[in-house]
Amino acid sequence: MIEFGSPWMLLGLLAAAVPLWLHLFGRRRAPVVYFSALDFILAQNPKRARALQLREWILLGLRCLVLALLALALARPAVPWPSRGEALAIGNQPQAVVLIVDDSLSMDATARGETSFELARGRALRLIEALPAGSRAAIVASGLPARALNRQLSADRAALSETLHRLPFRPREDDAARAMALAQNLLEGGADLPVRRVVLLSDLQGTGWRNCPPPVLADDGPTVQLNIDRIDPDSRENTAIVDATVDRQADRTGAQVRVEVTIANHGHRAWRDYVSVSAGEREIKSLVPLQPGETARRSFLVPAAAQWAEVQLPADVLGADNHRTVRLDSATALRVALINGAPRPVARDDEVFFAARALEQAAGGPSEVVVDVLPADKLTVAALADHDVAVAANLAQTGPEGIAALQAYLQSGKGLLVAVGDNLPDPVNGYLRGIVPVELAGLRALGQRNGDNPTLHMTQLVLERAPAATGPVGLAARLRDELMPFADGLAEVRVSHYALVQPTADLAGKVVARFGDGAPALLAGHVGVGRVVLWTSTLDRDWTDFPLQPAYLPWLERTVHALAGSRALERKGAVEVGHAAVLGRDERADQLEVKAETGSDARIAAPTILQAALQRPAMWSVAELDAPGRYTATELRNGVALTSRPLLVLPPHTESDLYPAETGPLAQLRAAPQRQQPGQVPKSPAWTASLVALLLLLVAETAVLARGGRGRKRSPGWRQWLRARWARVG
Repeated sequence: MIEFGSPWMLLGLLAAAVPLWLHLFGRRRAPVVYFSALDFILAQNPKRARALQLREWILLGLRCLVLALLALALARPAVPWPSRGEALAIGNQPQAVVLIVDDSLSMDATARGETSFELARGRALRLIEALPAGSRAAIVASGLPARALNRQLSADRAALSETLHRLPFRPREDDAARAMALAQNLLEGGADLPVRRVVLLSDLQGTGWRNCPPPVLADDGPTVQLNIDRIDPDSRENTAIVDATVDRQADRTGAQVRVEVTIANHGHRAWRDYVSVSAGEREIKSLVPLQPGETARRSFLVPAAAQWAEVQLPADVLGADNHRTVRLDSATALRVALINGAPRPVARDDEVFFAARALEQAAGGPSEVVVDVLPADKLTVAALADHDVAVAANLAQTGPEGIAALQAYLQSGKGLLVAVGDNLPDPVNGYLRGIVPVELAGLRALGQRNGDNPTLHMTQLVLERAPAATGPVGLAARLRDELMPFADGLAEVRVSHYALVQPTADLAGKVVARFGDGAPALLAGHVGVGRVVLWTSTLDRDWTDFPLQPAYLPWLERTVHALAGSRALERKGAVEVGHAAVLGRDERADQLEVKAETGSDARIAAPTILQAALQRPAMWSVAELDAPGRYTATELRNGVALTSRPLLVLPPHTESDLYPAETGPLAQLRAAPQRQQPGQVPKSPAWTASLVALLLLLVAETAVLARGGRGRKRSPGWRQWLRARWARVG
């Protein structure tokens, strides 16, 4: 913004109106005498007449500008200097500086002809060049996972600049808290310098930076100063694809699948445009009107034969969230079979009603978990073959065919959740023997004794970790760890009836949860190579209020995932950039090769081949997937391919709202002056330029007067002038 040393001199701008007033009203006007000969001459040369009129207006404009520039020069203006206007006020003392460069998805928005990330990197490079002598600096990138690009503070400016030049953009989430913690750790090595400073170059996107604490060091060195250089995009009006899921059960013929697309308007203006879905050779469009802050959902039926669908929005300020790829095949969906032992005509009274609703809610989308309800009297090996987890609810004494089907299912290495109910036979001896990991001893009916029912609570037993994670103790311990965050919710459950189990030497190693009277409530163990969890009460409301408690949904979700094992790791079939992809492992494989098929952004160099390291038994972990697109994961043994499966990497949807955080620890700091005074951006004096322009205008006015005088003889050219001078000398 322009500043003036003597702003009162701007009153002189009124003098610019004097020539105009004189031209229009103040000139002495001679009486008009019409002379036919002169009219004849002007009529014969209209070009000359127009030239005279144009000359008068040019002189008028030049004289007005002369007076205006004279007033501006006397006011001593100072204007921002573009090449230096982005330098922060860091002073002249040697200091320790950590630059936090935001490389999250929101920084891909356009800003001043480039992206916000490129603008932030350019400012960081200029700041490194402007550091006072004796300073040391380091660089931290805040995209998930936040990482320090230098091990320690360095005085090598060339190396720091090279590190910044090599920093690539990746469409990640912000890992703001970890980035600030890394900056604090680096600044601990600068306690010998008089100033320690953190410079944050970011758009301060709300979801990423709202809860980030400012840096605080506890050592005896100088306190940490925080400078925030906020990068504002050209516009914050952005519409994004929030989610895209697939429902394969939408078409009973199996010829089509339904793609559910969720679009959000993160701007402050209404939006109305088309969203398109392409699958195979078919492209479908739908017009979507959105008010500010509104979210809309659209359904598209696409061919089931296509493996991928591409969802597209029109281009806007942030292009990375306008495209999303969706897997149409259901190979990654976790399939759960609910074996209904007591079907009821009223839905809410049915044995598996609450379990089915809970799994659908926990899935997050129809493409993540597929739930099938199977009648108990038609239980066969073929019916269970395609399912990863089975839930047996209130089975009666199952016949030989049903027992054989469950045993074959467990021998294939899959998981089974068993919940008893009023179909429990009396006596219970031999009930589901060879299916559950314990023997049932009977039924305890507490009713309303003493007006209170026993309470379910997590056992406090500390288990020894088994050497092999696939042993019975390992399954119970893992499930207990999964449920421990919900212990308070489980403590609210009331139960009136439950099954008793036979005490054995290894019973304690199978107990995950107990009732208030000490009886086992939830047990986990292995039957052969299969995984089995036993819930000694019902899944519906007959014996317990568990389905009505908030803990019911996470309990069932975590139990099903524990039973699914490595298959639960792949249920989404997609991973966001910055997160590790965890895949199930074929026990025969000794190597996993991940190859990029496509990248959603040509500027982002997708890795061609990645070699994944084995992190845990039965699992692969791939952490280098930094580019959105489609990948193929191939398991190898001695270089020979065993299995191959697609993997999808998506940009995060949390970065699409480009508005900065208005609350949080950094909000007040952001509002504080961050740049140099007086003013905060360095100013360049413009009054000298005004005087030069004034001089040029005076010269131009003289030239116009010299060339436009009426009746003036044409001046000789320079060649004639030289000849005349030479003749005189001769």
